[in-house]
Parts: sequence; structure tokens; C-alpha cells
Amino acid sequence: MKALIVEDEELMRELVASVLSREFEFEQIDEAANGEDGLVHFEANDYDFVILDLMLPNLDGLSLARRFLQDQPNVRILALSSECDDYTVRVVYDSGILGFVHKQEMGLETLFEAINEVSAGHVYYSTNAQKILTGMWENPQAYYKVLSDREFQIVRAIAQGRDNDSIGEELGISAFTVRRHKHNAMKKLEVNDEASLLRFALQTGIVKHKGGLDWTDVAHRKQ
Repeated sequence: MKALIVEDEELMRELVASVLSREFEFEQIDEAANGEDGLVHFEANDYDFVILDLMLPNLDGLSLARRFLQDQPNVRILALSSECDDYTVRVVYDSGILGFVHKQEMGLETLFEAINEVSAGHVYYSTNAQKILTGMWENPQAYYKVLSDREFQIVRAIAQGRDNDSIGEELGISAFTVRRHKHNAMKKLEVNDEASLLRFALQTGIVKHKGGLDWTDVAHRKQ
């Protein structure tokens, strides 16, 4: 089996490479420090297993994973992330990535277990991420279950500080229609004002605090 590590933190990359080479029987282990280099490696090799950080320079890990899965649907991907919120876990789950580990809980035992499971084709989510998934599945009012795609787009845009006119122009609808969708979304989410809507968006990861991931190209999807 061939493995690729895409991680911009050198110490983390070395740790993962050490575990792969010491504990597993990979015939080839390659490393990349950013998304663009990771893509170059992937296009030149036939990898069975990829470990990638979601917060990469040049090309984010989620976009990279989608490229990998589009080119090679059977590749097994384990994502690492310093962020673990509803939105991040949800888009990773929807993307086809098999495994997700929150870096704050990534000891050697967790890393070994995650690699062992995902490289074998099994799904693995670390404890914090699994709790989020379970909570979302069990909560009938989870945002992705109650909001339409259009309502989600508008909630996200409002939380990013956009006004009704600019949102309407981008989506090809009137400002009145934007207001109507906003009203419906706020009613479904049981929030009374835009400040509460922003808090909700930050808490769930729909938008990120400054410096965090903000995948504006990720479409809202429901199961």
C-alpha cells in the first residue's frame, strides 16, 4: 500500500510519518507541506491511503480531498483538524472522507486506531467528532434538517455581514425574498434577532471566527 501525508505542521507531519513507517506496512510514504504539493504527489502516484490536515495553505484540505475522491473514488482518507464543530464535522461526513480526528484529542493511541481503521476501509471519528455526529442525528431540529438550501445560504451570508441587497444580487433574487427567507430561517432556528443568528452561526461553525476555516464553496446538504 502507498500512503500520502499532507500536513503543513512539520512536527505533526513527522509524527504521522513515524507512526506509519513503524506500525504499518506501507511500501511507500510520501509527504507534502501544502495542498498544491499534495495534489502534485497525488496526480503522480496511485495512493491507497491519505492523511491530510483540513487547514492547509494554498489549497484547503476539504477541497483537496474532493479532488482526490473525484480522481480516485476508492482512496481512503483520514482528515485531521484543529476545529471540531457541527459544520466542520457535517461537511467532512458528507464529503466521502472516511475518518476524522480532532487534533486536540490526538494522542498516539488515537492516531494509531484511526490509521488502522481508515486504512482498512472503515469509518473512524474521534470522540469529540462522534459526539457531534450523534447529537446531530438525534436532534430533529439540527439546522441541516430544518433549513432549506436557500435559507442556509442566506443565514450564512447574513452571519458574514452581508446586507439583503448584496445577498439578493448574488443569488439572483430580490431583497424582499431575502428578507422572507431570513424570517423563515430565524423562526425555524428559534432566534429573534441577527445578533442571535450570528451567535448560532459561530457556535455551529456555519461561519468561522477570524482565522478559522470558512468553506464558502461548500453546499448545504441534508440527509
